[in-house]
Amino acid sequence: MPIDCQTEPVNDPVREAVTDLLLPYFIDPAGGDRALARAMVGDQIASYRPRSSADLLRVSRIIALRMSAVGNLRLSMGTHQDIQSCWRRAATLSKQADIIALAMTEG
Repeated sequence: MPIDCQTEPVNDPVREAVTDLLLPYFIDPAGGDRALARAMVGDQIASYRPRSSADLLRVSRIIALRMSAVGNLRLSMGTHQDIQSCWRRAATLSKQADIIALAMTEG
């Protein structure tokens, strides 16, 4: 994918705000280690290669939707949960993330 030289640089305050908003999704997987959770968020953000603050905000939505989908799958393992509705919500969240990701690659 060619890099557009006209895009604005990713703004550090925006990256910090996005990282802070995504951090709760990663605290449990990081075993409660905030530094590790921040590194995990940073790795996820970097994997999408955001080229602007707008990209960074889109990436944060993708990551949040995907982590919410995983959360719904985890809920489906509970004994008192409606498995089908958990899986349906997870699929819907994942599809929304796919739509945003596709729009980023096409745009």
